[in-house]
Amino acid sequence: MNIHSFSSPGQRLDPRCAMIFMLFLMTALLSVSSYGANYVGASRCASCHQQQTKEWQQSDHFHAMQSANATTVLGDFSNATIKLHGYASRFFIDKEQYFVETMNESGSKQVFPVLYTFGYHPLQQYLVDIGHGKLQAFDIAWDTRSEAEGGQRWFHLQPDEKITTEHPFFWTRHFQNWNSRCAQCHSTNLQKNYSAKTNSYNTQWSDANVSCEACHGPGSKHVDLAKAKKLSQKVTGFSHQAQQPLSWEFKKGEAIASPQGIKNSDHTNMCGSCHSLRTQLVEKTTGENFHDSSRLQLLNKGSYFDDGQIREEVFVMGSFLQSKMHSKGVTCNNCHNPHSGKVLIQDNGLCSQCHDPGVYNANKHHHHAVNSKGAACVNCHMPNRTYMQVDERRDHSFTIPRPDLSLTLDVPNVCTQCHKGEQGKDNAWAGKQLSEWDAKPDDEHWAHLNYRAQAGDLLVTRPLTTAVEQNVLPALIRASLLDQLSIMPSRVSVETAQKSLHDSSPLVRRAAVNALEALPIETRWQLLSPYLKDESRSVRFEIAESVASILNRLPPDQQTDLAEIIKEYRQSLSVSSDAPSTQVTIANLELQLGNTGAAEQAYLQALRIEPGYVQGLINLADFYRQTGREPEAEPLHKKALRIAPDDGAVHHSYGLFLIRRQKYDVALPYLKAASEQANAQPRYAYVYAIALDSKNRTNAAIKVLEKANERWPNQYDLLMTLVLYLEKAGDKQSIYKYLSALTAIAPNAPDVKQLVKKYSR
Repeated sequence: MNIHSFSSPGQRLDPRCAMIFMLFLMTALLSVSSYGANYVGASRCASCHQQQTKEWQQSDHFHAMQSANATTVLGDFSNATIKLHGYASRFFIDKEQYFVETMNESGSKQVFPVLYTFGYHPLQQYLVDIGHGKLQAFDIAWDTRSEAEGGQRWFHLQPDEKITTEHPFFWTRHFQNWNSRCAQCHSTNLQKNYSAKTNSYNTQWSDANVSCEACHGPGSKHVDLAKAKKLSQKVTGFSHQAQQPLSWEFKKGEAIASPQGIKNSDHTNMCGSCHSLRTQLVEKTTGENFHDSSRLQLLNKGSYFDDGQIREEVFVMGSFLQSKMHSKGVTCNNCHNPHSGKVLIQDNGLCSQCHDPGVYNANKHHHHAVNSKGAACVNCHMPNRTYMQVDERRDHSFTIPRPDLSLTLDVPNVCTQCHKGEQGKDNAWAGKQLSEWDAKPDDEHWAHLNYRAQAGDLLVTRPLTTAVEQNVLPALIRASLLDQLSIMPSRVSVETAQKSLHDSSPLVRRAAVNALEALPIETRWQLLSPYLKDESRSVRFEIAESVASILNRLPPDQQTDLAEIIKEYRQSLSVSSDAPSTQVTIANLELQLGNTGAAEQAYLQALRIEPGYVQGLINLADFYRQTGREPEAEPLHKKALRIAPDDGAVHHSYGLFLIRRQKYDVALPYLKAASEQANAQPRYAYVYAIALDSKNRTNAAIKVLEKANERWPNQYDLLMTLVLYLEKAGDKQSIYKYLSALTAIAPNAPDVKQLVKKYSR
């Protein structure tokens, strides 16, 4: 077996250390599970798979992580110094070892060894040893592109952030930690071996890169069969061998090929376990159904644009699951070599496998000169978005350009991106051009529902539930729309959520659970208890999170059933227990179960892992308030403000803290700032208006509510408060507009009926 430890990263050993190292290695080998012991490492697999090995060596996976040496290091370590974010970093070599001299977390200059390279093209990062078993991905990277492309330079990965030693993105912090954030998808048979007690790692792996066994499972039986010359396509010795994907055949008169064979999700399961923005639910994902091993991030506003286009780095699967390609049965290796990741055919030939080139690779379709940039399928249907300053990634939702959505929802479109800077070629021009080409898209697009739902518009409830129930949109889109009903509880939304608990897609069932979140816990339990044994772990995870607080109020037989999925829920959380967000989730679970001591310890552990984790700071401050220790909360609030001065939740939380201490005048600027931030919520504006009115500033409160109503239309609390304040200010003429909106969203509410009666006289 070839197990490597971070404590023994493959560097040359001083002979005096050899005996100590051998004793350590024996201990490490004995500590590995029997499952791990069946891993053989890539070198033994390579001996009988020369072609696959060649493909693998040409892939980005092969170059992901290598020991730092003269062959692998691409950056300038010739005593090069660069000053970014107010401090200098010097890259140099001493006795064939690579080092970086830079600022440590205490603000002092320190020299750190560079143990590994991380990545190859278009950039290369460096993994730096900071002690306690922690490898950090240094946040100054080397641009490996040519000088003509703007490369061959050092650059910072977060140039627009104000990086200080307290900032969560400072290079020694958790969010730059390789063990927790990178290793699982860049190594084979990873065992993090995180110690919560010491907040340290003893991470081990069988291969530093993604080798054969990362996807196919332990390879010892495969090697034995190879030696015995008993290998076959059916008998491989691997624990997991993906089924062949569908093949595609052009039928007479059809411009798009039809699938041949039986659809299966083996390849999306295999690739998706890493090529997705998700929470890992089990230690080993190889061979697992994706939704049993992972909890996929839905199409929220932070990660995606309103129409589902990629915004932040979401690692492909979330965009691919939106596509018609996926719905028809296309899988990753219909287009990509699974060993190298490279496309099977260059240029438009790749798409021509299934799309008749006589129809689609023609001017009458793409309306651009043959072989031009605009004639390339991927440039119109898979637009690039740049991450990490230089790394272009393509959107895999294979959408049609929609300039009309750019006009109404401010989402990007490839037409204006490609023609950027050209006089008169804006979104209106692009829309007109498509119309002239008879390529005008349908008027309706689910993005409009998504936009309104994310703004909390209650009037979108009915059309949104219709879109979910019609079962026409891809499951991920339906799940993302359904998930937003949690902030719009109504009879209609509850009925749709109940029906969706039977949906064939675990994504939709999971979202249905969350859609019921606003209901009283007793009602939630009544609706969800029949589904405790849902076949998907990700759905059971959501149910446990939703109803855990009722455990101690249930009769013994029901307690047993719920306790079982709470136990599984804890096991899933333990997989990422070295993440501060998971520790906050654990703390919230302990609070639900009445374990306040355990909750506090989890909050403290979150901040031990990442002292600048804003959600942890706010939640711990609120915990101190709830437990009568409010003086201990203020330093946490102030620290959160220093770290995230543009976070609405941080300002709102501190404003409420000051209100409770009756410091109303001091609180008002924070409540105001909370209501104006990009991540503000309707409630922030509501609370700010209430605070203004309490200081006899009713007219100012009215202006705040009017502005909030423009940003978040059809919010009951905003509208009702606005009507009451207009009444208080004597501006009865302005009331009718907002009262009309109230009658549209809550016609049967007693307060609304009373107001309608009053102003109908």
